[in-house]
Amino acid sequence: MLQAASPLAGAGESLLHLSRPSASIRQHQPRSCGLVLPGYSPKPYGSREPLGQLLSSLTNNAHVVVIDHAPELDRAASQVPSIVERTTISVHCSFEPVAGDEEIADTPFASRCFYILHPSN
Repeated sequence: MLQAASPLAGAGESLLHLSRPSASIRQHQPRSCGLVLPGYSPKPYGSREPLGQLLSSLTNNAHVVVIDHAPELDRAASQVPSIVERTTISVHCSFEPVAGDEEIADTPFASRCFYILHPSN
């Protein structure tokens, strides 16, 4: 379900949170949005592939893309390179923090990888 857009402090922009699959997104203008993919590890949705045309279009049309994923999870580790290596975007920066929390230290979620991507043109 779509929730109301919330203004971002001092940014002159707003944030729209989608709490349903990205398949519900239909309209987007070039460079009119930022795309944040927290905990990236999508599964196929119906007959659609996780890296289908919609995600490709959103990535190509975003003015910034932020991806957070656990590199030790096979599904995310196999999908993220195909996004990061696209010729339409470039890596602005990346970092790989490791959580020192004892409760998740022995899980694949203890290490994270963040990418911040910008359009290459």
